[in-house]
Amino acid sequence: MIAKKVGLLFRERIVEEIKTKISQSQGYLFIGFNKLKAFAFNQLRNELRKTNAIIFVSKNSLIKRALQEINVDDFNGFLKDSTGLVFIFDEDIVKVCKILVNFSKENENSMILKGGYLKEKRIEESQILELAKLPPRDILLGMAVMSLASPLTGFLNSLNQVILKFVWVVEELKKKKSS
Repeated sequence: MIAKKVGLLFRERIVEEIKTKISQSQGYLFIGFNKLKAFAFNQLRNELRKTNAIIFVSKNSLIKRALQEINVDDFNGFLKDSTGLVFIFDEDIVKVCKILVNFSKENENSMILKGGYLKEKRIEESQILELAKLPPRDILLGMAVMSLASPLTGFLNSLNQVILKFVWVVEELKKKKSS
């Protein structure tokens, strides 16, 4: 049996790790970073780690191989220049998009958003920017609950007014009879 070269084993391991992270994540975004300083890159990593997201940097050929092995063929334009994958493991995708958009504004010439996939749906850079404009997940859930609860609240207030009017009529009749 012929032993595989260490480099080949290492590349196979990276491809497997990318495939595993893709299967475990809610989505993954492609970022480009050309002249990004190491300190700024570590700051971005730390911010993303707080939201249960990680950056994974690899050669474009290995990312391409991993995507092809899981039958993702529509990644044209994402794998140009230096590319990193941001894996999102949390349900709050908006928070990660906000961090990336704010960081790319602070480091305009160093980092760009390329696009990605959220729950197997391809998104472009413009859609990431739109997601970053949304309020956080907790506020969106609160808004949904309020929109569901407001008709019920109005109905209950109407019923309450009917009961109160009845009580007022009874009180007025009581006053008239006593006088």
